[in-house]
Amino acid sequence: MIVKTKAILLNHIRHSDNSLIARFYTEEYGRLSVMVKGLSAKKGKTRYLYFQPLYLFDLEIYYREAREMHNLRDINLNFTPVNIPTDLFKSTISLFISEILYATIREEDKNRRLFSFIESSVKALDEMTQGVSNFHIWFLVHLSAYTGIGPSPIPAAGSYFDMLNGQFVPSAPTHPDFLEPKSADYLNRLLKYSAEELPSLQISGAERTLFLDQILRYYSLHLPGMRRIRSLRILNDIFR
Repeated sequence: MIVKTKAILLNHIRHSDNSLIARFYTEEYGRLSVMVKGLSAKKGKTRYLYFQPLYLFDLEIYYREAREMHNLRDINLNFTPVNIPTDLFKSTISLFISEILYATIREEDKNRRLFSFIESSVKALDEMTQGVSNFHIWFLVHLSAYTGIGPSPIPAAGSYFDMLNGQFVPSAPTHPDFLEPKSADYLNRLLKYSAEELPSLQISGAERTLFLDQILRYYSLHLPGMRRIRSLRILNDIFR
């Protein structure tokens, strides 16, 4: 059947000279793989430029529930980023986020709250002028709630964070998978922050790199089989 849905591009691979396979996270059907044909046409070449990580589209597809691959009927941009494509920092963050989403979203069931969070985050990243260097760690912290591993914030600082049990604790656990109070405080603050509050987070490049590694470790502990994030090294290099 022919269906319509909003969609966020996670990644794509070339299938032939005039076609590609696009992996979307959609509002109505969760994660989908869609065959896009006709890229050799003049109109298609122009349209190919829009297949960038986290671009938002309106899709019309031939959808069959039992199939892993669906065919595209029509596609239009729903939101055109102004700053992400031309800003090195924002474009690298968008690539990192798209990899994270592809690695963590495994189900095909729809989750409109998750879709709305990603959609609003893309728009916030495109518009923000301060705090950009902390956006990816903020996104990871808030995404954890949608993957079922999100911790709850606590009122005061000074605690440790037990990564195995996913909770703040008053003293260091006996196992090695925990955050020291300084990193635990960053986590607690980010859980409470909106994207607009990110400029107030004072964190050095070295601390940000360490914290990012720790949060990815937290993800890997609770989401076994999570793939390696290729853009991580580039991300750390530009935000040193």
